[in-house]
Amino acid sequence: MKRFLATLLTLALCLTGAASLAEGADIPVDVDVREKMFLTQMTELYVNIPDYLGKTIALEGMFDIFTDQTTGDVYHTVYRKSPGCCGNDGYTGLEVVWPDESKTYPLLNDWVHAVGVLEQYEENGVPYLRLQLISLEVKAERGLEFVTQ
Repeated sequence: MKRFLATLLTLALCLTGAASLAEGADIPVDVDVREKMFLTQMTELYVNIPDYLGKTIALEGMFDIFTDQTTGDVYHTVYRKSPGCCGNDGYTGLEVVWPDESKTYPLLNDWVHAVGVLEQYEENGVPYLRLQLISLEVKAERGLEFVTQ
């Protein structure tokens, strides 16, 4: 009986692991932010931060680069446009960073699939979220640039 239960448990774990693979990748993910529920899933991440820190997150979107004019710091993001405070001026996504500084980033506005581990850091007393990248792949086919859910 114990052997049967152990076999059943092993099979269940294997199936669970197979179901958590990122689409088109060999990297297991905990949360795959999908196009249809992009805003909902991103809101869930930001509202329940402790539940997602240290988890592997995958998302697709446009690649963007910001430079802080005061400090000169450069930030890389993967985002989608969304409803905002003044109409359709929202910007929803995550900052992304390679742990290895020698890695290169895509071009501005490239459509990318990002996979990384969610972490929180602080700058000037303000907490921020970002993905420590595991992979960042430029995709030929673009998804919806503007999302409402």
